[in-house]
Amino acid sequence: MTAIQESGLKDWTETPPLSPATRRLSGRLVESQAWLDKLADPLQSWVKRLIDRPGLTKFRNMLQGTWLGHPVHPVVTDIPIGSWTATLLFDTLWLGSEDPALARGADVTLALGLAGAGLAAITGLPDWSDTDATDRRVGMAHGLLNACITVANLTSYGLRLAGKRRAGILLSGAGYAALLFSAYLGGELSFAKAIGVNHVAWEAGPDDFTPVLNAMDLPEKRLTRVDAAGMPVVLWREGERIYALAATCSHLGGPLDEGTCQDGNVTCPWHGSTFRLSDGAVVRGPAVYAQPTFAIRVRNGQIELRRLEHA
Repeated sequence: MTAIQESGLKDWTETPPLSPATRRLSGRLVESQAWLDKLADPLQSWVKRLIDRPGLTKFRNMLQGTWLGHPVHPVVTDIPIGSWTATLLFDTLWLGSEDPALARGADVTLALGLAGAGLAAITGLPDWSDTDATDRRVGMAHGLLNACITVANLTSYGLRLAGKRRAGILLSGAGYAALLFSAYLGGELSFAKAIGVNHVAWEAGPDDFTPVLNAMDLPEKRLTRVDAAGMPVVLWREGERIYALAATCSHLGGPLDEGTCQDGNVTCPWHGSTFRLSDGAVVRGPAVYAQPTFAIRVRNGQIELRRLEHA
């Protein structure tokens, strides 16, 4: 009997990692919690309805980092983590001296962290809205923990203002302990589950012109997938002009050749990321990384491609 049969699970995506022990424990504690789906379903639907409105395209691109060429959320998360680390340090020193300057420093950094937590939430929700299965559960647990931590720190700030500093320190200290686990879950999403990374980064492509297709076999105005030295590429032809982009969507790896092409832009069928055919630039998120492009030539009746840039 296999481990999957013993556990009663039907899909490998539902099984926790075997090693190391920290990831296996995290998988059991979080990824197996089906009740998180009951919270995630309505929240994800609401977020998608909100950010997918036609008039909010630029706003969504701004939140997700299309303008930056890098997701905004992991950048912003440094604000609450760094600020609340400073709060913990100031509080620890204050407990030994009760220096008013240290108390002020703790209050200022606590408030700065609260502001940063708000920014982290509004930039993280759009990224999370495109996840599913266990990835979505981990993201949901990450968000719930962060919400509880923010409430704890907000309450701590109120206690401090009310003169109950030691109680406030105890509460924010507990919040910081939870923050460490929440940060671990955030790292799990990015580094283990590849949410927010460039899904074309590990595809090499040819350094020299490589034949990929007979020019007569490339149809007019139809997305066509070819292989360029092991790298999937999508071709598009309009008259004598041929365009070539990496076929793997940089967002979450969707097949661009199964998408649609209109007005010089190709749209991924999975989450709607849109890229300009001429240079691979992101026209519409959720993608933040441009698609790799290729130099194109036709020689001896063969379309030949050479990759132009790194990921």
